[in-house]
Order: sequence, then structure tokens, then C-alpha cells
Amino acid sequence: MTADYGLPALRAISDFLPTFSAADFRFAHNDSPLRQTGEKSFEIVGYRYDPQVHAFWRAAEQHGWLYTFDWGTWGRTPEASQLRFDTAVLAQASALQLSRLLSMFARMERFGDGAWLSLWDSGLLLRILTRAHALANELEGAST
Repeated sequence: MTADYGLPALRAISDFLPTFSAADFRFAHNDSPLRQTGEKSFEIVGYRYDPQVHAFWRAAEQHGWLYTFDWGTWGRTPEASQLRFDTAVLAQASALQLSRLLSMFARMERFGDGAWLSLWDSGLLLRILTRAHALANELEGAST
């Protein structure tokens, strides 16, 4: 792992916090959940992510937040579980731990639609961005 989680990388993702926190922001859209495919048959129509969601994942990839590691095994560790479900633990997470969470959800989405949506619905994405913002502020404070 050679990513540099300096201020530019932290800002690249934490800058999405105001957009994603806006009261009127819709992470995913599903205007018509069912589509008729035959006289008595229907299919469930998926959802589409807001363009800002795709912009976020592009920024995360471009700034080294997504990387290849054994995310499946790591996702079953106590560390991963604590980061996902204990807000106090996530509030102290390192940039590397945030990167692991983002990488895991990015890979999960490739295997099945909905991982990003669960990241959003659980509130975890906003907590990750909030922590990235705090880390960026710490770096800025240390450099002045």
C-alpha cells in the first residue's frame, strides 16, 4: 500500500460531505420500481445513483482511496466490524482504515448492486466523510 493520504486526498473525498449532507440530496433514484414485461409478468427495476455518487467514487479511485487487498477476509475481522458499527471507533479511524472500508464497499458493489446503497442507508458513508474531514482539518492545523 503506497497511497499518500495527505491533505489533497483527504479533501478529495471530504469535499463531498456538504453535497451528501444536504437535506434534498437523493443518493439513489428509483422512479418506477416495477416494469411490466408481459401480460402477467413484471421485473423489479433497479435504481440509479445520483451523478455525484459516481463522481465521489471516481475521486476516491483517483486519489488512492481504493486499492486491492483481501477485503473479503478483512471485512469479517473485529476491526472491520467495529469500524462499521461503532461510531466511536470510526471517529478515531486512520485514513488507511477509511480506505479499507471504501475499498471493501467499492468491490462489493462490483459483485452485486446495492453495496453503495447500504453504505449510504446505514449512515456509514457520511461518518467516513466526517472522519476524513476531521483528519484533513488536523493536517491543516498541524501545518500552520
